This record gives sequence, structure tokens and C-alpha cells, in this order.
Amino acid sequence: MSFIMETPKNIEDLVKDANRKHSWKIRLSALNELKKYDCRQSRDVITRLALHDKVYKVKEEAFRAAQAFGITKNGKPIFLGKKDIGYKASDFTKLFQRIKREKKMEDFDLKIFKETFEILNPEMLDVMSFEKGNKLDDWIQKTFSGLPKK
Repeated sequence: MSFIMETPKNIEDLVKDANRKHSWKIRLSALNELKKYDCRQSRDVITRLALHDKVYKVKEEAFRAAQAFGITKNGKPIFLGKKDIGYKASDFTKLFQRIKREKKMEDFDLKIFKETFEILNPEMLDVMSFEKGNKLDDWIQKTFSGLPKK
């Protein structure tokens, strides 16, 4: 695979897009553009995404790009590791209870719930929208209905 050995003209925009925690699609798009260029900024972003992104598809793509570049961490090649979204069930329960309490929800309203979810923790919503796909709404309703009654 051949790389363009220069910094892209829109590097600031690509780095900003790669840092957007609320949209894995934008991060993936920025990553796909950055992996064409062999420069310090693109290598830094690719390394960070390969090591720390919570959406596995983005992490995997960044890992493949890092392998192609021959990127290492502390002299050792980086590895993909197992899939880990970075959230436990208790994290969801706490957030769902907080939304229920703050919005005084006795009856579930998906629209209000998702808007509040996105405001409080956009990264968690982004990760779960990737993980659950078109079943996200069903998952939200089931998790909400399974909250402990207090």
C-alpha cells in the first residue's frame, strides 16, 4: 500500500472529526482519509483510535492502518485486543435512573429520553447506537422498563 508522504491540507478538520465522540461514522470517515497520509498528525490520531476508541469498528480500522504504517507503542507492535465497549450494566442503570429522575418520567417517552441521553452522555449513546444498530430503541425501552423500582 502506498501512502502520500505529506500532511493533508485539511488536517485540522480531519483531526477534529477523528475526535468527535458523538459520531462513530464521522470518526471512521476521518480515519479513512487520514490513513492515506503518512505524517506525524495522522500517525498520532491513528494510534490513539487504535488504542482507545470504544466503537470496535473504528478501533479495528485504526488498528489495520497502524499495522500498515508499522506503528509501535514503546517499541512493541500494538495489538487489537478483545472487544470492549467500556461500559458496564451499572453505568447504563445509573444514567437511565438519572434521566428518569430528572425528567420525572413515570411513562416512558423515547424521544425525550434519547434527547436527554445525547445531552448527558453522547459517547455512550454513540457506542450503543453502533452496537445495537436499528435495535437501539428496543434496547432503550427494555433497559428502561427493567430499571429497579424505587
